[in-house]
Amino acid sequence: MIRPGLVLLAVLAGIAAVWPPVVSAQSPDTTAAEVRVGDWWTYDRKDEITGLPVDTFTSAVTEISAAAIATKLAFRDTHRTGMVVFDHDWNRTRNGQRTYKPNDGHGVRLPLMVGNEWRTEFEERNAQSGTSMKGVSLSKVAAQEMLATPAGTFETFRIERQVKQFNAADPSRATELQFVLWFAPQINHWVRRTELTKVQTHTLENTSDELTALGRKQ
Repeated sequence: MIRPGLVLLAVLAGIAAVWPPVVSAQSPDTTAAEVRVGDWWTYDRKDEITGLPVDTFTSAVTEISAAAIATKLAFRDTHRTGMVVFDHDWNRTRNGQRTYKPNDGHGVRLPLMVGNEWRTEFEERNAQSGTSMKGVSLSKVAAQEMLATPAGTFETFRIERQVKQFNAADPSRATELQFVLWFAPQINHWVRRTELTKVQTHTLENTSDELTALGRKQ
């Protein structure tokens, strides 16, 4: 996940069709729609502590292989771009200068069912600073919910996730993250996400991302 400090302008050429504004069903599918090169999702990020907007960003699929989905992030205000690489369950394996082994555990495990839980242990390395982190992620599918967003109304699975990371050189310095993710299988992406970050038990930031638009390349 790109932090609020990273922002940039999306230039998404060749996008010919925008998905319908409302996507709903009687109950969410437990499978997920196919992801294609050219698919994109735009989100508004807000600071939940101050209530102020932080930025708008777009994630666009640039390449798909048997093992990975590569995306380009474009944040509107700073006009900078970044690359995030996922596996096919939307776990990150690379986020800018950070790499994760085997992954960061922030994705989903299909088929989704209420009550499903999973645990991931991972290592994170920052190629720029040379620092290494270790972490553990605990995720649970808490509920099925209909969620209205500016991009439409979606049937979703609400996934609650607890993450704890610590510096490999100093395990006493821990960062705790609490995520809530509303994932819509019919678009194979999340439509809302909240993130609470605590360092040494003190709140550092509390943000939310909400889907405002999405599209597919014809």
